[in-house]
Amino acid sequence: MILDAIIALFGSIIGSIMQGATVVFAPLINAMLAVVEALVGLVVDGFSIGRVGKKKRESRGSPVLGVAIIILILGAVVWFAIAPKILNREITLVAEDGHSLPFAALIVRSGDGDRHVRTDNAGKVMIPRFGFTSVSINDPRYVEKTWVRSEVKSEIVVRRTVLGSGLDKLADKLLKPEEK
Repeated sequence: MILDAIIALFGSIIGSIMQGATVVFAPLINAMLAVVEALVGLVVDGFSIGRVGKKKRESRGSPVLGVAIIILILGAVVWFAIAPKILNREITLVAEDGHSLPFAALIVRSGDGDRHVRTDNAGKVMIPRFGFTSVSINDPRYVEKTWVRSEVKSEIVVRRTVLGSGLDKLADKLLKPEEK
């Protein structure tokens, strides 16, 4: 049943597009047919080619309804493509020395409750642009701190704990390329 509805939806979309395309291409096709008819008419008397036109049939819906459906579908596609970029924003967590904080644990508080997120390997995380009250860092490598909504900027500076600075120094030593 759902599959039938989806097929009917795409059929109506394609039908509306084809109907709109004939408005543009029918005059071009008729012009080319007239040129061919004129060239062949120079050699053969009484030669004629039929023209492309609308078929006479009962209309099942108004063209305005078809255009409205296409606009609604395009609006939905645009909404799903653009809404995440508008409704969310990206923040970057960096340490005092300027290094990013990979996989740091954050708590985003809002009226709906707490949401636990982690930064990616570059220290970036997506948080809601609207509706959150505060962002807290909750990771043993970094000093716990809470930023209220007005303090949250695109880049947040975080202080490291002794454990965090020791782990970062160890990671720097282990991740250096081999010297030859």
